[in-house]
Parts: sequence; C-alpha cells; structure tokens
Amino acid sequence: MKKKFMQFALLLLAAALLLPAGAGAAGAPMNANVRIGITYGSSAVPGANLLNEVGSGYRLGYFDADLNFIQLGWTAETGISIVKTQNVWYGPLPGSTLKGYSDAITSDVAVGCYHIQLPTAYVSFDEALAAAGSVPGGFPAWVDGVYYVRAGAYLSAEAANAAMAGMEGATLAGTSSYAVSVVKTGTGTILFQFDGGAALSLGVKPGLDDGVKTVTWYALNKYYGAFRYQRLSGGNLTVVSIVDREDYINCVISREMSSGWPLEALKAQAVSARSYAANKAGRHTADGFDLCATTHCQVYYGCGSVAADTAQAAAETAGEYIWCNGDVVETYYFSSDGGATESAKNVWGGDTPYAVGVADPWEATVADKISAYNWTVTYTKAELEEKLRSSGRNCRELVDFQVSEFTPTGNVRAITFTDNTGKSWTISGGENCKFFLGLNSVRYTVSGGGGSYYVNEDGGVLGSVNGAYAVDGDGNKAQVSGTPYVITATGTEELAPAGTTGDTFTITGSGNGHNVGMSQWGAYAMAKAGKTYREILNFYYTGIEIKQ
Repeated sequence: MKKKFMQFALLLLAAALLLPAGAGAAGAPMNANVRIGITYGSSAVPGANLLNEVGSGYRLGYFDADLNFIQLGWTAETGISIVKTQNVWYGPLPGSTLKGYSDAITSDVAVGCYHIQLPTAYVSFDEALAAAGSVPGGFPAWVDGVYYVRAGAYLSAEAANAAMAGMEGATLAGTSSYAVSVVKTGTGTILFQFDGGAALSLGVKPGLDDGVKTVTWYALNKYYGAFRYQRLSGGNLTVVSIVDREDYINCVISREMSSGWPLEALKAQAVSARSYAANKAGRHTADGFDLCATTHCQVYYGCGSVAADTAQAAAETAGEYIWCNGDVVETYYFSSDGGATESAKNVWGGDTPYAVGVADPWEATVADKISAYNWTVTYTKAELEEKLRSSGRNCRELVDFQVSEFTPTGNVRAITFTDNTGKSWTISGGENCKFFLGLNSVRYTVSGGGGSYYVNEDGGVLGSVNGAYAVDGDGNKAQVSGTPYVITATGTEELAPAGTTGDTFTITGSGNGHNVGMSQWGAYAMAKAGKTYREILNFYYTGIEIKQ
C-alpha cells in the first residue's frame, strides 16, 4: 500500500513539473527563481563537470514545481561531474582540449552503467552512506523515493555478475533511461546515483552553507545559483541554470552592455531585460526551462563579467517592469539605430503600440565610440542575381535594385529588384530585407548600378522607371513601360535600361540591429547627457508605465 501511494504521489508531482515555475497569465512578473537553459537539444552532453569557485561541496536532490530545492544527499567534493547512466569515459572531449565524460571516447577511466545492489532499503541518505562505506566501491542510490546501496560501475552485465559472486542477496542493478550518476571528476568513482524516472531530474545546489553566495564553474563560465540535469526522452543531459531573478538580471546586464557604462544606462538595460524575460518566460518549456542563454532570448554566460555597477543597477531597479495596457511588454532592444528607431509593424508586422519608431538624436553624440557605426556593403549584379535565384525567384539579368519604400523615420521598409524582362520582385519588412541582404541594420540607402534618370529640371533622380508615370503633349498621364525614349535636340533617343551601365550596387548604412525598441548606445548617450533610466525608457518605448 505504501509503495502504491508513493507512485501516485510521484505521478502528481510529475504532472506539476510539466508546468513552468510561476506559470500564469502572459506578461506576468517573473518568479523569484528562473530556469535558463545552458546546454540542450543538439548541444546536450553525456557528462557535465562542476567545480567550486566560492563555497565548498554540493547538496544533491531535486527542484519541485515552485523551484524549491528538496535535498536528498550531499558531498564534500569540490569537483564533481554528472553523467548519464550509460557507459561513459573520461578524457579529452571530441574536438576540444577540455576533459570530460563522453560516450564518444574510450580511456582507462570509465563509468559503467551496471551495478551491484545490496538487498536492504534505507529511509535516509546518511544511513545509506554509512552502509555504502562498508562495501568496496559502494555508493548511495536514490530510486523513486527509496535509498539503496549500490557498488561498482561495470561496463557489462557479465563483469558485474562476476564481481557479485558470493554476495548474499545482491542483485544486478541497471537504471532507467532518465537516471544520472554523480562522480568525482576525473575518476570512475560514483558518489551518488539519482533515478526519479521521467518525473524528477537531479538538482545540484553548490555549497553546504546557505550563508555563502556560491560561484561555480561550468563549461568555462562561472555561475551563481544551482543546476538541474534532465535527460529528455532518455538522451544526453540538458543542463539548466536555476538562478535568483535579480542575479540573472545582473548577469544579463554585464553581457548585453558593459560594466563601466553610465549607471542610468545599466538601469535602463536592467528593466528592459527583466521585462523581456518576464514576457518570454516559458518560451522553452518543451526543452525543460524558461529561457535560453543565447540572443534567441537574452545573452547569459553566468557571472564572470558582473561588477559592482551592474549589481547596483539590478538592485536599484529590483522588481521593476515595463507595462503597457495591463501587461509586462516584450521589450525589444538592440545595439544602435543609426539615427532613428523603427516601429515593430514595419520590421516584423503586427501592431505593437509600445514599439513605435522615433528619430534618435542621441547616438550621433557618441558615434565615435561605436564600432562600425557607419558601414557599406557592395554587391555585384551577379551576386544579387544568385541571391534571388537561390530564394526561388527566377531572375534573369538584373537591371535595377533600389529601396522602393522608406518608413516615416527613414528606415527601409521594402526593396525591389527588376530584371531585363521587366519582371520585378519586392521584399517587404525591414528585417526580411536586412536578412536577405545580410546587412547590419534596416537603415541604409542603395546607389550604383548605373542608369539613373533625371526628372525634368528639378534635380530629382530615379534609379529606375519601374512604376514611374509620364505626361504626353496632350496632358494625358500614363505609366512608363518597356524601354523609355526621350526627345532631345537631335531627335528621339532610346534610353539604356537602368543598371545596364554599371556592375555593382553599393549599400550605405548606419547602426547595428533591428532598430525596434531601445538602442543600447542611445541609452549610453542619454545617460552621459544626464538623463535618468526612466527618461531613457520613456523615450524609446511609447505609452508605457514603469512599475513593480
């Protein structure tokens, strides 16, 4: 009866753990702790090493649905590794000079997945640990809520059975495809084994003293907080950083900006990053966490770059979010706008009332500090023709390429290509244009290609007659088509199609990013000019409130 009740409780807990911590209405403030995926998907690993930097030892257990840590065991070792319970070996990792555990190498140091299990079950870790000390190679194992003593880490069942000869009541033990082992790094010595099935994943909380703010090395970066190791579908380890919300924001600020920037700019970044994280929480629920550590979400490589000013920026804005129409908003930000931000609808489409383009006079005051603020890209006709063809557009000989539509703030909304058959292709949306051409931003102009047309005597120039209209001698207006002719002093002359007298197009632009929301360099410039973080945020985001 006790066994059945335990299984039922685990099923209920498994169902709860499918929900993201703090799950609720979209745009709700963040939970006190957040789950950030560090390695997952194709980057999931057979083994993951941890090393204490600040603090000593580790507590072992799992996190419940509210990210409360439930301790099951501990170790005083300062360097441990978590490995999947399949045969793995320790040595230089494939394609790297770093050492770790992998199933893609072999060496003299192995952690096998076959064990000898003693018959007695225990109710506590300390009891199991004491009993394990009397058995060569013994270690505590927590399996579906019960502690056992297991011994050895054999590469085959045959080896385990041979070692088990004469051990009364012992059995051959394997694990589920969700289990993990904690080993002393660089050895085949198992310290603890965890098997909670699909319902639970191992949590590791560095440090044995809650009075110490721990710092721990993982994958060449240092992290605050704890870690979780999940084997989705029985595969390699998904490694998740479980970290205090404000520590996470401190870490993000230090990577998205730089310590040493004006404090008010860092505070603006803190509120933007906190709001973005809250709005996008649960984005990676299917992967087992809230947000990833890359630019797909926000850059997070731990605490190696934090400083007193980034911590101050997080602390002085703690719990503050950007709200619009009753929700915490998706606060887009980027490096530099080149002179004007852009409305989200002109870049990605849709109606985003708080992301409206504005002319930005601030960046120009610090342009000399911004790397590659002004830039040029040159394409030959042949290169553009190949881009069009590879994207499924059957372009013949390209005769014209131009920005066919600018936004009210002077950024690009659409570009148009025309070939010598008169066929045209228009790409709309600033970000679509930017990615098609491989550019730094959505703020640029196009020149070159030869064949410009002067309009009357007012100095206006057309890069193409495509879409142009002419008025004849009777005052009738008609759209120009085919090859245009003009009447000159010497008679009627045919004009060469635009672009046929030159072989290259030059794109001249400024800024770096999608131009939607807050310019980070603009925030820097505004802070240098004495503006507060609230003034910065209200300049770049429209119709917002900043509150807890």
